[in-house]
Amino acid sequence: MTPTTLFVCSLCRFSAQERSRDGIVGGQYLIDQLQQALVERDLQGTVHLEPVRCMAGCQQPCNVSLTAPGKLTFILSDVSPDNGAATVAEFCQQYTESVNGRVPYRERAPEIRQATAFVLPPLPTDSTSQS
Repeated sequence: MTPTTLFVCSLCRFSAQERSRDGIVGGQYLIDQLQQALVERDLQGTVHLEPVRCMAGCQQPCNVSLTAPGKLTFILSDVSPDNGAATVAEFCQQYTESVNGRVPYRERAPEIRQATAFVLPPLPTDSTSQS
């Protein structure tokens, strides 16, 4: 199975009005919830959760990106740190099981459909960039 990386902004706020709760920002809270949700779906060995310091989407926190070699890259914005982890983990499972990252729109949870800001084509591989 292709290694998949789930990038999550660790600095995102809970919302435009609320930066942190008890000293924990929304992005870190989401990361903590995602770690548990990935374990619950037995994805911890398949999906590498990678915190990043900023994804420049501060107007719509929390921001997440899902990518793998040879697959589409999904950039999600406005993912709820409170209740988005289970839905993102479900999408990670759909994504890892797909051949090229194309999860049919109708099969995505409504929260994922709404949060999808961008879908980028796969990066060229050495074999495709030489042709």
